[in-house]
Amino acid sequence: MKRIILLLAAAFALAAAPLSKTVAQAQAPGKTVLKINVLSPFVATGSGFIEHAFGPHVSGQFGAYITGASVSGVRFSGYGFTPEVRYYLSDYKPAPMGLYVAGYGRILNYELTGKDKDTGKEYKASYTPVGAGVAAGNQWIFNSGLTLDIFLGAGFNGGSLKINTGTEDDFDTGFLNLLGSGFRVRPGITVGYSF
Repeated sequence: MKRIILLLAAAFALAAAPLSKTVAQAQAPGKTVLKINVLSPFVATGSGFIEHAFGPHVSGQFGAYITGASVSGVRFSGYGFTPEVRYYLSDYKPAPMGLYVAGYGRILNYELTGKDKDTGKEYKASYTPVGAGVAAGNQWIFNSGLTLDIFLGAGFNGGSLKINTGTEDDFDTGFLNLLGSGFRVRPGITVGYSF
């Protein structure tokens, strides 16, 4: 009889051991995530985000970036902000992890500098588009707290060019579509840390 009780106790202990590991792995993630977009350097930009979960399905994210590059002989530098609200679709994973849909805004500010090669004269303008869009993605939070967020969005931005020196003809306005006017696709892969 003692052997049977001892055998049942050992079997119960062995069966319970994997359950305790499973519970430890399924703990809720931290509610806040700091992350950077690893695609940004390919377009001479640096961008970062902070996301915070406000409930089991809803989070808010705030992104900021700085940029500087030359396009069509025009040097531009600037910054932008992207406020975003995300709705996480899973009933089994709490925000900020899992599949989500989002709505976002864009507020951008660029300073443009062009130079006439013939006269050497410098022209300056500012460009401040704003816009909004939608996105969908998936964010994974690993046991170590590291995060991976892959998303794709689409939106529309609009703004006007304010000439400080020179005329609009001094700037190739076709490149403004590269900077943020019109329909925009917003891809991203971010890595970060959840706490």
